[in-house]
Amino acid sequence: MAYRAKVIALDHVDGSFKEQYKRTYDYANEVLTRNLGSTVQVKVEPNEDEPIFKRLYVFLKACKDNFVSCRPIIGLNGAFLKGKYGEELLIIVGRDANDQMLAYSIMEVENKATWKWFMELLVEDLGGEPICASCTFISDQQKTPIRQFQKKKKIPGKQLKRLMWKATTTTHPQTWEKEMTNIKELNIEAFKYLIKIPLRYKSRSRFTTTSKCDTLVNNMSEAFNSVMVHTRSKLIISMMEETQFYIMKRWASNRTKSQSLSRIICPKIKTRLNKESHLTKFKIPSWSAEKLLEVRHASQVGEKLVVDLDKYECTCRKWAISGIPCCHALTVMKFLNLDVEDFIPCWFRKATYQETYSSIVYLINGKNMWDITPYNDIFPPRKRALPGIPKKKRRLEEWEFIRDDIRMRKGGLHKRCGICRQMGHNRTSC
Repeated sequence: MAYRAKVIALDHVDGSFKEQYKRTYDYANEVLTRNLGSTVQVKVEPNEDEPIFKRLYVFLKACKDNFVSCRPIIGLNGAFLKGKYGEELLIIVGRDANDQMLAYSIMEVENKATWKWFMELLVEDLGGEPICASCTFISDQQKTPIRQFQKKKKIPGKQLKRLMWKATTTTHPQTWEKEMTNIKELNIEAFKYLIKIPLRYKSRSRFTTTSKCDTLVNNMSEAFNSVMVHTRSKLIISMMEETQFYIMKRWASNRTKSQSLSRIICPKIKTRLNKESHLTKFKIPSWSAEKLLEVRHASQVGEKLVVDLDKYECTCRKWAISGIPCCHALTVMKFLNLDVEDFIPCWFRKATYQETYSSIVYLINGKNMWDITPYNDIFPPRKRALPGIPKKKRRLEEWEFIRDDIRMRKGGLHKRCGICRQMGHNRTSC
């Protein structure tokens, strides 16, 4: 009874599912009218005079303008919608100058055909294959190798996981080979499993230097999903309006934030530089040429790297991959009394950050003010019976199940047994 009452109440507030699907074309027309230059595509399944909804793709003009000032790295992700038809929301997220959504789409199901349709539209909107060929795409499957291996092989993981992440995060090929040797000695099955994965997908040591981004995971897309989790249970048009409203608020907030910056370099990049700068006290530079120097560690024998400021390179490859000077490069800059800001790429500067959010996301009118389009009404997609009970909560990571002195327990209190009066358990487990 409570569920039925909730459905009736939602119908009064947002309208019924069927009524919202009927106005899909009207919504698309309103978005295109209010945000000139945007792309909205509606795909339906022909069914006599009753076309059935399949897909909806939206790429706002402000998001197109935004990507010009972003680094050439794009995060892909998908999320299940919590409505009655079992659809999925696909999103594309870029990275701005301050290291922080481009397009979004609703699909009947997430598979190769729907992703192909989505990516073809995206490539066309971003300027075609010549531009997208230089972009790096991060899928939503980036965390699976370690998890799946440990799950399938049932190998307890702390030491193995630590070695895997060391091999993944290292920026130099020789260091990667050393860590892989350590994994081989610890567990030969883990080594065989990892060595099958193409190197460019699993280690920073094989990353290219075009994207100027050293991220290993797709958390930028996951973060957007977590923000929009409450909207995924809404009706289709209500959800699309909420998504556009969130983008508008984010654009306006970042536009105001960018205007208040006092430094040439964005805050998060400055914080990262400060961390690298803290390590320079252990480095000793030695002159070879005007801007070509060797940097050694004060105590670790054998750690010697070459920094070439003219080429913006250090042999550790950290600078070339991320675009942010490493501790070795900062050591040389301090030694030569050079300004670090002169070696920061345009992607991390205040001017680029302001340019990124200079475009405006225009909101749309209410449903009562939309123009009626001449197209046939769209009907909801066929219901997909998904296994199990629908879940609204996200899956927690392993570390989130741990409760210690830092992370609060249920209600913020420690358990106390009513029988023995000891802390840490209750009557049922005494």
